Order: sequence, then C-alpha cells, then structure tokens
Amino acid sequence: MDFTAIDFETATRRSDSACQLAAVRVRNGEIVDSACWLIRPRPFVFSPANIQIHGITPAMVRDEPEFGELWPQIQSTLGDDCLIAHNASFDLGVLLACLESHDHPAPEFQYSCTRAIARRTWPQQPRFGLKPLSDWLGIRFRHHDALEDSVACAKIALAAAEDKAASSLEDLESKLSLSRGAAGSWGKKGPTSRRSTRSRRRSASPGSPAPGSPAPRGSGKRTSVMIAGSTVASHPMQSPSPCGMGASGVDLQRLLVRADFIRPLEGRRVVFTGVLHRLQREEAEMLTSRCGGQCQSSVSRKTDLVVVGELDSRTIQAGRSMSTKEETARQLAEEGAPVRILSEQEFLEMIIAGESS
Repeated sequence: MDFTAIDFETATRRSDSACQLAAVRVRNGEIVDSACWLIRPRPFVFSPANIQIHGITPAMVRDEPEFGELWPQIQSTLGDDCLIAHNASFDLGVLLACLESHDHPAPEFQYSCTRAIARRTWPQQPRFGLKPLSDWLGIRFRHHDALEDSVACAKIALAAAEDKAASSLEDLESKLSLSRGAAGSWGKKGPTSRRSTRSRRRSASPGSPAPGSPAPRGSGKRTSVMIAGSTVASHPMQSPSPCGMGASGVDLQRLLVRADFIRPLEGRRVVFTGVLHRLQREEAEMLTSRCGGQCQSSVSRKTDLVVVGELDSRTIQAGRSMSTKEETARQLAEEGAPVRILSEQEFLEMIIAGESS
C-alpha cells in the first residue's frame, strides 16, 4: 500500500481559495512522512462560515505564501504518487483550480477516494463521512484540520486493505471493482465502479437477474468469509445483518479492523477458559492478537487477563465450581499478582471502549 493522502481547507466557497493543505505519505502500509502548509488565498477573502468549520482565520495566513509560491514544494512532496482523499472530487477540484488560478500547468494525477472505497468495503454502514467512518474504526482525530483529516483518510484506506486482505492499492481497487480516477489540465474523472466483460455478458444473458438484483433463492452461490485476511468459512450467500453484526450480536468485523488503530491489549498476556458464547474461541484469540495481546495456554504470574466463560462439561463432571485456570488466577490475585479476571462480556466491553490502561 503506497500512496499519498491529501486534504484541503478553503477560505470561501471558491475552489481556488485554498488556505491549508496537508499530505501524508504511506509506504508499505505505514505512514512514513507528512507535510502541512498554511496558504494565503488570492483574493485574500474569508467566509465566516468557512472559518467556523476549520478555525483558520485571515490573521493566521496573512504572512504565508500564496499557492503559486508553494507549488514547487507541494509538487515535490506529492511526486508521482496516487493521491487519496475523502470526497476526492472536492480536493482534486481545489488542486486543479489553484493551479489554474496561479498559472501553473496541471500535471497528470491518478487518484482515489476513501468514501468510494469505504462504500464498497463496508456497505452495511449507514454513513460514509470522514467523521462517522473514523468513529466506527476507532480513529481519533480533530476534524477539519487538513493534516489530521489526511491521516484519518490514510488510515481508512489501510483499514479497507486490511479488511480485504489487499497487498497493494491496485489489489484493493481490483477486489472492490473500483477504477482509479485521473485528473490533469483537461479536468478530472473520478473513481468509478468497473465490471468485467464476463460479468457484463452474464448480466445481459436471457433469464439472468438485472444488475444489482439479489441472487435467487437456492442459487447455490457461495461466498468466503474473510477475517484478518484468512478464509475461515464458506456459506451460502446471505443478506448481511445490520452493521455487520453476527448472530451473537458482536460486530467482529468492526472490532478486527479498528483493533489495528486502538490496540487496547498491547503487550498483555491473555488466557481464555470455559465456553464462550459471544465469540468462538478462535475468533477471541484472533481478536486478542489483532488488539496487540498475546494468548497463553496456562495462567502464570505473567498473565494479565483471564477471560472466563461458562463451565465446560469436563469441569462440571469433575464436580468443580470453576476451572483450574480460573482457580489459579484467583489464587495469584490473592497473593498480589496484577491479574484481572473478566467475563466474556467484560472482555468485549473493554475492547469496544478502547481501554488502553
């Protein structure tokens, strides 16, 4: 995943009134560099409504360079990267308008949009704005600051790649059937859905369902369920449940994706005991790992958390009121060891809350 995420703030409704620009460079799926510029717009006019949105005032940019002066530095920073923005049509429109207004020829750009990416990655989500998506993923940022918005945009793209097990931006676009946008002196054309020739032939064949219509019942169409890049099950295609919730009511997809940003179990050693009902044991261990934790098979003084489910059949048959692991944890806690004993529900609530201490 190599790209540069950008975000503009403008002084007025005019597309060429940029007053702030930020760029965040991503290499191999990691944010490696960033830059941010305050820009004196030309004409030097600010709308009160825009100031209320981003908080940038005329006094803050009065002594800053105009876009035309900054362009060589900005162009060097952007390089030949594919640009990504949230609502990219706006940001690329500002970029092209500023170049035209300051008499700079527009180079050819390739770009994509995290709103379009998110719509195809998490179609069950009710809203696709930068703020609601970031809240859902657990990305904390200050909205309408160009640098923080750019970082959030980059993290949404990386979260989508993680969710789809994509090894590159091109791979992600291919898996989402999303064509890349382009811009230049001629204007811009945004990312659009693309369909293979085979798909078009199939949709046009007699008796086939109309594009976008659901597969008929009993069609036997199957889909693989992807978690953390691994195929864990294959089932007949079903309509997704609201917000990606499983039968247990746990939005596992959301927890797995946002875990990379919050990592509430960073450095913690976790032991599971008993029968879990909200998660399968494999899911719980995967979630622990993605949250930065390490699963252990037995309880020791180095154990931080013991998650207790219901008694299993072997414990009941042995006439015990708690598992050996829970009993050991309680003994260690009485001796002063810093081990916490949680129910499955408490464990999930801790992760959902993003607890880090």
